[in-house]
Amino acid sequence: MLKKLLIAAVAVVAGMVMLTKVTKISPKILFGDCCRSVRNMVPPEVQLKQLKADIENIDKDIDKNLGTLARMAAEVDEFADALARNRDRQAHLRADISDMQRVLKEDAKKVLFRGRKCDADDLTCRLEMAVTEFNCLKEKVKVQEKILAEKKRTLTAAKERISAMKNEQEKLRVLAVRLEHELELVRMKQIQNQVTDFDDSALSRAQQNAKAVEARLREIEKLIEYKKEFGRTDATTLETIKGKSREEVLHAAKAALRDENDTKVAIDNEENDK
Repeated sequence: MLKKLLIAAVAVVAGMVMLTKVTKISPKILFGDCCRSVRNMVPPEVQLKQLKADIENIDKDIDKNLGTLARMAAEVDEFADALARNRDRQAHLRADISDMQRVLKEDAKKVLFRGRKCDADDLTCRLEMAVTEFNCLKEKVKVQEKILAEKKRTLTAAKERISAMKNEQEKLRVLAVRLEHELELVRMKQIQNQVTDFDDSALSRAQQNAKAVEARLREIEKLIEYKKEFGRTDATTLETIKGKSREEVLHAAKAALRDENDTKVAIDNEENDK
């Protein structure tokens, strides 16, 4: 399997090199054009489905980031508690130093410290240790305060980032709905274009024939009007061209026979007179 993959990779590289030599175009540009061509081959419906899937996957990222945010918040609270304990210890040491300093101002071997007699030298050692611890704790508190402020800023930025992700997700959902509607409109336009591309040659011919007949009838009507106007009327009338009814044809036939009989009778009478 690995050998086949290696052969395929070598073939692709060789093909890219040959195309580069022939077309004088860099492989990067060729590869980019190929990728764009492949993307253009993907139907918009599939791209829209992928967009919806990506939008839903944002929830997974938000959930994962919420876990990180919860850990950060817990660390901030724990660090704040540690800082509060150091501040309390610092305040306690400040009070001890102040009291021991006041007591040791007396030049005596034994001193009274908070209701108890103590050796002045021992109390001096305790004061020295308290001062050392107080100074170290003071520096530590300063550093912890800066760190806590930075942790809080980081936590706030993380919250804002998650809120921004949620807002962008909602915007993308609205965009997906709008794109879905636009895709439906594009489909309708495609259907309309297909309708306009129907073969309507028979309809066109029928419409042209109807216009030709209409124009012919108008021409005949005008011809009849002009013949009447100039006294050139004859049997070629619009009614004749259009065709007579059965009653009119029967009446005309009867009249024709009657005229023929009258003509024969007149001829017979003339011959008898001769």
